[in-house]
Amino acid sequence: MNFLYWFGFYIEYRLRCLLRGLAGFSRWLGRALGALLAALLRPVVLACIRLRQASPKALLGLLIPALGALAFAWLVQTTLAQPFALRVEVNGTVVGYVANEQDFDTARTDVQARVNTARALLEAAGAAMPDWDLDPAFTLAVSSNVMTPREIANAILQASGSEITEGTAVYMDGTLRFVTTEGDHLRTLLAAVRRPYLNPADADSRVVFAHDLQLVDGIYLTGSVSPYSEIVTTLQADDGELLRVQIRRRERYEQELAYDTKTVEDDTLDFGKSETVQTGVPGREAVTYEVVYENGVEVDSRLLDVNCTAEPVPEIIRRGTRLQSGMIGKLGTGSFIWPVPAYRHISRWADLRPGSNYHRAVDIAAPYGTEIYAADAGTVVECTRHWSWGNYVKIDHGNGYQTLYAHMSAQAVHVGDTVTQGQVIGYVGNTGNSYGNHCHFEMYYNNRLFSAREVFPDMPEWNN
Repeated sequence: MNFLYWFGFYIEYRLRCLLRGLAGFSRWLGRALGALLAALLRPVVLACIRLRQASPKALLGLLIPALGALAFAWLVQTTLAQPFALRVEVNGTVVGYVANEQDFDTARTDVQARVNTARALLEAAGAAMPDWDLDPAFTLAVSSNVMTPREIANAILQASGSEITEGTAVYMDGTLRFVTTEGDHLRTLLAAVRRPYLNPADADSRVVFAHDLQLVDGIYLTGSVSPYSEIVTTLQADDGELLRVQIRRRERYEQELAYDTKTVEDDTLDFGKSETVQTGVPGREAVTYEVVYENGVEVDSRLLDVNCTAEPVPEIIRRGTRLQSGMIGKLGTGSFIWPVPAYRHISRWADLRPGSNYHRAVDIAAPYGTEIYAADAGTVVECTRHWSWGNYVKIDHGNGYQTLYAHMSAQAVHVGDTVTQGQVIGYVGNTGNSYGNHCHFEMYYNNRLFSAREVFPDMPEWNN
């Protein structure tokens, strides 16, 4: 008891010391904060007192620095708000402004393409090659009057001192191919080529050239201009390959979304019995494609949009796990037989590795209608049709193992049936998402997939 008394006294003493320490710290903190506040406010208060007592001359001496600070702040703010741009110069002459360096590079590349076109044409004609000195540069400036890359390219050519002309460039798949002064005539020709394919009543269709063909008006070097007849002849060569027309049409479809099936184990329901708690309902989704036609034949398509219009409702099945007397003999042994004994042709084994060409089962090729046997004794817990598996049977062997047999042409059992090892449960087929007659054989342990390769190591590695 003396020990407990002294222990209690010691605890009480330490608590009192702690409380006194906290109180002292609070008083010190209050004094420190008060002193800090006084130090901060003192200059402000003194300045106000001096300002009130000061002469006009002294007030002016205080106001001038304050106004200077305000002016400086305004100047900084105004300068920062200015729209900065790049001043473009050619041989010391300012030709315009662009918003950024990317626009400058685009314009310079465009100018170089126009020059290269002119050089190629002159070289082919054996003409003398002019000395085109075009080396645009830029400096940082302030301007809100910026130009597009195409506009600045025209300005660069105008300032070059070379022979230039207004014309129309023909770009083919992004490459400058021709320059003509007959742009209006060329546009009329291209419109005539497209006209037979136009359908004003079809708002979802676009008529375009298979090759991305664009006509761009601008300033071009005179040496780059090709005769109009030569351009037309080139465009119409090879049965009009360069003028091949496509119809690009937006097409919309509605398709079904498969629902999932969820199985819930219930120890209040007899083993082998199943009840549908919730009926599955397929969902719907609207899919939009751009389909490309040439001469009425589809040559390409690409997915534009997928919009789910109705979410699928999963099917929920309650599966009994309660064992009754007399059912023990129907439980699996844990030793399995090959489900299609007469056939060992493996088209592929299960591949469950992450990142691999995932496949859930071993595929056993066999002729249509070949009998499929239960790999072990158990109870049929699923016997229905699935969008991917087709006709399938799933057996619960009651010892943690389950097996699934898919793509059947027909089933020979029903949900709730108890089967023995080697009993016929269905027949080989090609139903569902399948290519060729075969038995899709999945194996589970404690609801986890594993490869049948582990159970049948003597089977062939692969058959093609």
